[in-house]
Amino acid sequence: MFGEFDEASIKVVIRNSKGEVMATLSEKIKKPPTMDILELLAAKRAMYFSLEISFTKFVFEGDAESLIKSLKYGGWEKAQGGWEKAQGGHLIKDIFAFVNSFQSISFSHVVRQGNAVTHALAQRARHSFPLTVWMESVPQDVASFVLSDFQFHK
Repeated sequence: MFGEFDEASIKVVIRNSKGEVMATLSEKIKKPPTMDILELLAAKRAMYFSLEISFTKFVFEGDAESLIKSLKYGGWEKAQGGWEKAQGGHLIKDIFAFVNSFQSISFSHVVRQGNAVTHALAQRARHSFPLTVWMESVPQDVASFVLSDFQFHK
């Protein structure tokens, strides 16, 4: 989240099964009330973006361990039941609504160092358009981070 502004950014990196970057998205949004809500918005946007560009096998990797555990082990039953009243419960329900749209889907925790591309995109988003998408390439100033992330995505 951008502390000095009323904005935050969602970053999505889509990789193929070899770990190669196929598409990236960086989107500015109104700052949500908490980091947890921002992480849920990012997960929902990642799923939608994947479907927009016709990727039907989905592995969501994030460095927010509690979110990943909720999505991985929480299951659709909890999304149907007790989460509606929890903060962000509607987003979890939306995320699980996407599940049947994919041939396969999983959620995986990756250490923060394994998310260098998304963090580089976040820094870039501060000074960019509200929505930026790259297909089969990344900006030159982000390319070096792709290589550093590669070891975490083999």
